[in-house]
Amino acid sequence: MRIKLGGSKQLSNSFKGCGFMIYVGIDIAKEKHFAAAMTADGEVLIQPFGFTNNSEGFKLLLTNLKSIDKSNLLIGLESTAHYGENLICYLFDLGYNIAVINPIQTATLRKTNIRKTKTDKVDTLLIIKSLIVNNHRLFTKKDIDTLRL
Repeated sequence: MRIKLGGSKQLSNSFKGCGFMIYVGIDIAKEKHFAAAMTADGEVLIQPFGFTNNSEGFKLLLTNLKSIDKSNLLIGLESTAHYGENLICYLFDLGYNIAVINPIQTATLRKTNIRKTKTDKVDTLLIIKSLIVNNHRLFTKKDIDTLRL
């Protein structure tokens, strides 16, 4: 399945020529997160699914990601209060690359869609789109150490 990445914009050639990159978007919430995975070309590899904000849910996420090489994977989540901190630390400790996204970026992308839908499942794909088309910042060890204070 492929999805259109919005409007009449196409992905720049810089994404298509830089190797096979897979993006995971995670919509963070207090009790239940949602995640999905997609290639830079818009092919959905993992349909949006929910998982709980605890060790059991984190294991479900890992089960869904296990077939994807970590070196080809970038996980993105919106900057949201403290609800995602445990997940961020968990994934970082396992060696995943994690990017934080400004929620204003996904809100802007939502406005470009014809259907102005706001659901957790749709947001996972918008987070991925934001990873692909916008600048983002990767979490560093210093960031993780600060979270753990």
